[in-house]
Amino acid sequence: MFSFGSGVVSWSSKKQLTIALSSKEAEYRGATIATCEVVWLHKLLLDMGQSVDALVVIYCDNISSILLANNPIYHARTKHIEVHYHFIREKVIAKEIDLIHVSIEDQVVDIFTKALGIDKLKKFRKMFGVLEVDSSLRGNVENSSSIS
Repeated sequence: MFSFGSGVVSWSSKKQLTIALSSKEAEYRGATIATCEVVWLHKLLLDMGQSVDALVVIYCDNISSILLANNPIYHARTKHIEVHYHFIREKVIAKEIDLIHVSIEDQVVDIFTKALGIDKLKKFRKMFGVLEVDSSLRGNVENSSSIS
């Protein structure tokens, strides 16, 4: 989920196309997909005449994935990860994005992918800036049973 100012401008929740061999790999792939979205949003803003000078922060709940993205050295233990997923390393090294750890308890995007208890749902909804609006029509609509 990406926000610009106080509004959400882009979000995605989809099943990964390949099977990851570890949670580190799954989170790393997800972070790479988010990095691709950052690049697209940057280009969109540039096309609209807006320059983007700020470092984009991507929150990740897997410390191993963050360490992998921040390490430019190739390791034999990561040889099974397809090369195009290492695109995120280039963007981290170029200081275009920064991966920050976020606790599982504060992973607001869980609102898109998990069944949440009412407390977490309200917490995440508030973090998104979504307001609770009473949409009930009871008492607001006059009942008319007479026919003229």
